[in-house]
Amino acid sequence: MAQVNLGGMISGTDVDRIQELASAYGPVERRSDEDGVWVRGEMDGTIYTISFLNCDDNNQNCSSVQFRAWWESNGSHTVAAMNQWNRDRRFSAAYLDSRGNATIEFDVNLAGSVTAVNFDDTIQWWEAVLEQFKEMVIDPGFNGEEYTGTPSTPSAPATPALPGK
Repeated sequence: MAQVNLGGMISGTDVDRIQELASAYGPVERRSDEDGVWVRGEMDGTIYTISFLNCDDNNQNCSSVQFRAWWESNGSHTVAAMNQWNRDRRFSAAYLDSRGNATIEFDVNLAGSVTAVNFDDTIQWWEAVLEQFKEMVIDPGFNGEEYTGTPSTPSAPATPALPGK
């Protein structure tokens, strides 16, 4: 794991700091396209992105970010499984995208900035959501099973955010 400084504040303009904080959880790289800058990362074998949203006309000064991961489902995952996940969970939204791929998103409001400790904790929640989504929805779907989860909130991140991680 990378060592990161958890001091200071994070806003939607702090692409480098967001990338740095995410690097503590796996490899990340900065990318850009016609919609602006985004981050591609990997956690425990799952590829995800961090998109910068609610930006000005120059795709800068963003006030939120969105974590997103998706799996090429090939019909293995159902709307019913996505709906059940959404009923059972607070910290994410799951759906089948326009190509029928299982997708999970996690939105983060950064208007007015948040502490780096808060954003690090958010990344830990994203990690917990990803792990549970794979375990409860993705893997069973690929195995021909349906998600029948029980109402609960994702487990708290395994370790609290600590300076010098």
